[in-house]
Amino acid sequence: MVLYGPRSYLDKLQEDIGKTLEKVSSREKYINNQLEHLIQEYRSAQAKLSEAKERYQQASGGVTERTRVLAEISEELEKVKQEMEEKGSSMSDGAPVVKIKQSLNKLKQEILQMDVRIGVVEHTLLQTKLKEKSNMTRDMHATNFPEPAAGPFS
Repeated sequence: MVLYGPRSYLDKLQEDIGKTLEKVSSREKYINNQLEHLIQEYRSAQAKLSEAKERYQQASGGVTERTRVLAEISEELEKVKQEMEEKGSSMSDGAPVVKIKQSLNKLKQEILQMDVRIGVVEHTLLQTKLKEKSNMTRDMHATNFPEPAAGPFS
């Protein structure tokens, strides 16, 4: 049985710890090198996601603004209709009433067209958002981790 003195025991312990730290450092470098391309892909996907979110926010703001404008126009249209009904009952000449009715019909058509456009934009935004989410999910699931090569640490 060999007995170590306190000094030689500490030296042996220091040497063992140094070797272990070297092994850990070496393994860490190896793992970092193996996963570097995945980290780059992840960063790229995050950047694309941020860009898509920004575009979505901008497009959503546009839809919100158009919806607000549509509500204002609809409210104004209702006021005009009411005024026209009041004036139409007191007018004897029918030509202005016909022009007003034509204008109202035209406004109704424009409102319908605006509703369709808003619906298309909302649909497009939703499809884009779903596609981005699907792509991110697919990319995350499709990532294969390489198996470590047989080496001194396996």
